[in-house]
Amino acid sequence: MGITSSLIIAGGGAMSATSSIMAGNAQAKGIKQQAEYNASIYDQQAEMIKESKKISDLQFIRNSATARGKSVASTASRGLLLSGSPLAMMIDNETNMQFDKAIQDYNTQVQVNYAKSGATNTRIQGRNQARLATYTGYSNAFSTVLNTATNVGILSMKPGKL
Repeated sequence: MGITSSLIIAGGGAMSATSSIMAGNAQAKGIKQQAEYNASIYDQQAEMIKESKKISDLQFIRNSATARGKSVASTASRGLLLSGSPLAMMIDNETNMQFDKAIQDYNTQVQVNYAKSGATNTRIQGRNQARLATYTGYSNAFSTVLNTATNVGILSMKPGKL
């Protein structure tokens, strides 16, 4: 086999190896971009949950003020002072409302943490998949170079030496 044939085979192998590396890097870039986009959706979800909590907190303040006002008005309309049993009922109502709010706050925080965790997990998976795609490109390139070198070596041997 001539030098020209060997150079053509080697050149083709080099081009194929380069193509494998470029494809792996391009795939890695796409994976990273997709992971970042997906993670940003989780981040947006966490922010929306936080905004929802602010609205919920304002509604709680309004509802508790309304409940206190009704208790005071009901007690006063009966000609009673706000002490004793009416005061105890108002305190009990307020305590229950605060307890309900604490449960709601906890559940909201769990949702926020879940969304943030999803964003972090998506970013980590994206980095790992991108790294794998890059390594696969280099591995394919190495395999191509090795196969090309082996083929050139075998083809350049004289028939009597095998």
